[in-house]
This record gives sequence, C-alpha cells and structure tokens, in this order.
Amino acid sequence: MGFMKVIRRTDELVNSLMPAILCGLLAEGDTLPSDQLLGSQHNVSRTVVREAFRILGAKGLIEAKPRTGTRVAPMSGWALWDPDVLECLAETDHAARFDPHIADMRAAIEPVLAALAASRAKADQLVALQSQLRDLQQAPDASAEIRYLSCMVRISGNPFADNALNLSAWACKRYRHVPLDAYGRLTASICQGQPEAARRFALQAILDRVKTMDA
Repeated sequence: MGFMKVIRRTDELVNSLMPAILCGLLAEGDTLPSDQLLGSQHNVSRTVVREAFRILGAKGLIEAKPRTGTRVAPMSGWALWDPDVLECLAETDHAARFDPHIADMRAAIEPVLAALAASRAKADQLVALQSQLRDLQQAPDASAEIRYLSCMVRISGNPFADNALNLSAWACKRYRHVPLDAYGRLTASICQGQPEAARRFALQAILDRVKTMDA
C-alpha cells in the first residue's frame, strides 16, 4: 500500500471511530477489536489500524493497557481542545449538551483577550480589525466571524490564545446568529484603547449568542 493511500485510509478509519466514541456508541471502558479484526472489518491493513489507534490515543480518546487491549478512555482525558475532536463532536447528537460549557469557557477567555487587544493594538492591526469587521458586516457567516475573532486574538499578543479559537469556531459554526452590534462596539473599544469596554462587549457578544441557544 502506498504512503498516500495509507494516510487516506487511516483518516477514513479515524473518521469512523472518532464519532462512535464521542457519541457513546463506543462507551468509556469498551474494548476495541484487535488490529487484525478491525482491519478485516474495515478492509484495511494492520498498519492503518495501528496508525489510527496512535492518532486517537494522542487525542486522549483511547488507551492501550497490557493484557486488556485497547479501550475507550475516560472522557476526563479527552483532548476536547483539539480542533478535530471539537469539529467531530459538534456534528454528533450530543453537541447541544456541550454548548453551555463552551460558552462558559469563551466567557472566561475572550473578554480577557479583548482587553489585551485594546491595550496592545498597533495602528496597522487596528486597520486589519476594522477591515475584518466590514467583511463580517457584509457577509455575516461563520467563516467571516472566525476571521474577525482570529484577528482580535492575534492583536492580544498572547501566543497561547490560538486554542481559544477552537472554542469560538464551535459556536460560530453551531449557531447562525452573529452578534454584529456587540462586535461593532468591541471593535470601537479596541480602536479607542479602552480595555474595560472591550472586555464588556466581548462578553456581550457571547451572551447574545447564548440567548439564541436558549431560544
């Protein structure tokens, strides 16, 4: 089997097993079939199965134990910040029960990043943020909203903040409502160098979306 084919078949197997784990078809503690049996079931080589297990293990979804085989790991160890895990989880029937938790995390993180952006923004960064806001206003969809938030996060200057965008992307893709008024006020606050106002309107944007979740 060629290298690219191995990669493709590995991705296919991961994309088959991951939703089964995240939605509970494969429950915590369940033992997965052996690599030989799983390979036979999916018509892939043992090399593909082992690589798929390695990927799922790196995301904390499965764990191998001596004499017991490979099992579904406890949810407490899942890499829920991982963009692949979040994207897959958002497409399962269990996604709605995670929405409040995502909102809680965003409310704890994004307002702080917004305040940092207001304190640290440079002139060219403000131009870029205003441009992203105009794009968002003209086409208020998930992609434009993620680009706007990504720009704000970069302005904050925190190198660890990119992970927060994975949570933002969840909300942007799950719910169509885009809080344009709050984003407009947030942008103005950042441009005017007002950290507390930026913090307030970043939180308001999240709360506006939560209202649509509860509707």
